[in-house]
Amino acid sequence: MAKLVLLLSAFAVLLLVANASIYRTTVEVEEENSSRGQSCQKQFEQQQRFRHCQMYVQKEIKGSQGGRWLSNDVNQREQCFKQCCQELQEVDRRCRCQGLEQMVKHQQQQGQFRGEKIQELYETACELPRMCNIQPMQGCQFSSPYESF
Repeated sequence: MAKLVLLLSAFAVLLLVANASIYRTTVEVEEENSSRGQSCQKQFEQQQRFRHCQMYVQKEIKGSQGGRWLSNDVNQREQCFKQCCQELQEVDRRCRCQGLEQMVKHQQQQGQFRGEKIQELYETACELPRMCNIQPMQGCQFSSPYESF
């Protein structure tokens, strides 16, 4: 009889542990999903595909061709930069590089830049989080940025 009670007690403890781990897993998954909020793609679209970052990068690369900025262009460039940083700030940290990479690939697909300018495009976009003083501070690591070469 004592062995039966001991066996039933061990079974009950095992059942409680299994039930507790199932509950903990369920809670962790639900918390993870709610903290992520929206998908990266939705956040990217809400930020209008990083419109200001796109304008800033274009100004930076096209402006560097001539080597000089007109005073009006400098003000516009600075404003685009501030708004770009704001766009990046409003997107989850884990989505920033993904969004920047999508932005760059879109510009590349539209043929806005060719040759060495594509490399410059990727390098400039990669540095934006660091320049804005937000995470990831080391910049972005894009997957195979020079596919068109």
